[in-house]
Amino acid sequence: MAKIRYYIAASADGFVASDGGGVDWLDPYTDPSGYGYNEFYADIETLVMGRATYDQVQDFGTWPYDDKPTYVVTRRPLDDAAPACVQALALNDLVSTVSAWRDDAGKGDVWIVGGPASTTPLIAANLIDTYELSIMPDILGSGIRLFADGTPPGHLKLLSHKAYADGVLSLVYAPDA
Repeated sequence: MAKIRYYIAASADGFVASDGGGVDWLDPYTDPSGYGYNEFYADIETLVMGRATYDQVQDFGTWPYDDKPTYVVTRRPLDDAAPACVQALALNDLVSTVSAWRDDAGKGDVWIVGGPASTTPLIAANLIDTYELSIMPDILGSGIRLFADGTPPGHLKLLSHKAYADGVLSLVYAPDA
């Protein structure tokens, strides 16, 4: 059975991006291997991200996930410049597709990448198995919230935590069912 994992960095006040969707506030933390990213990524088979996240990652330059199939939740067709490993996924197919992957005994873990546009339907359908949050020691004050409308997914149980010398706190939660 695949685990559906929401892995993301957020500011201490609960924002994943600044106003306008910028993530340059994360620049001081440019070596994600120092926060367990490499171990996390090794366990991932498939990525799912919203269109805004996809467009932003495309703007960074070289596609960093070319070794994994990636599904972009979108209402618009992807352009011809999309990497070969990237496919469009209609928003109305998101929950049924991820649910089928979760039930597939041979499927590897799925990383839900990005903000609330693609996570909100999965949270509502109770499909997120782990919330893997890196809380950065920054206060943004406004921007794109970790959870839509600031509403979290309900009570969570802490599975693990780790504090880093630079103030980053990594937390892993699971729904408390």
